Amino acid sequence: MGEIRDGQEEPEHVNRPEMPAIDDTGAARQQVEPRSRAGYAAELERHVALVTFEPRRAGLQEVSVNDATAYLDKHHAERPWLSVARDYPPEVQRIFAALDRGGGHAHIRHEGWVTEEMNERRVRNLEDPAQLHPAKRMAGVDGVKVGDQPHRCGSIATRITDPEAFATAFAQGIKHPDVRAALDSPGPVPRPVSLPISVILGDDGHKFCSGWRLEPVNGSILEALANRAAWVAGNRDVPEPEARPVETFEGGTVTYVFRASTVGGHEISTMYADPSDEEAT
Repeated sequence: MGEIRDGQEEPEHVNRPEMPAIDDTGAARQQVEPRSRAGYAAELERHVALVTFEPRRAGLQEVSVNDATAYLDKHHAERPWLSVARDYPPEVQRIFAALDRGGGHAHIRHEGWVTEEMNERRVRNLEDPAQLHPAKRMAGVDGVKVGDQPHRCGSIATRITDPEAFATAFAQGIKHPDVRAALDSPGPVPRPVSLPISVILGDDGHKFCSGWRLEPVNGSILEALANRAAWVAGNRDVPEPEARPVETFEGGTVTYVFRASTVGGHEISTMYADPSDEEAT
């Protein structure tokens, strides 16, 4: 607890579990425990969420599978966060295209195109992956703004390392009743919703998450944040910022943050993973 989040990681693809074969004696049937069947059903549910994804239910513009592929092919050079999804199934590409045409930035800052080094440097030096101008990135100039304010990194930066896992987390999340209520709300921007990683991505979902956290200074994370700001501004009288990797995301959450959508209701402004000992603010 006590970490400060921003406003609002490389495993292989998720493997589809195979059901054991059943021989004539039925012996293999005894090897299929209820938990295994439940796990298979949950994996199937996550796959269905990808295939049946409807952009407009997420407050996004409609995009077909063919249009999504064309969009990624056309824009991946100038928008490098799209490149990672080009070799993935069309339903994954569709989610990336829909997100990129919306107003959110989850796929830009919290997805697998961001490398471990980029995430570490974001925490230590405020080098924003969304900032594509090298000089501005090194100077700590953010590439994304929320309203009229720069979107600053807090004391931790995380990502979902696999494009299919990321797309699944998004597609599964928008089906959850709490997220649906927020997306469909006609009123002010709703509060963020946090859901267990295990619910969104399965029991092994935490293995697809990675992150770095700022080291406290004199036991204080607030002092570390102040020192980091001073260091980025050029003050070398303060300690150089240090960061360490998050040890595990087991027991953690995926948080969905909302913003007004141009197509009605709300859309997801950002989506990020938090380890179990984090407090999103």
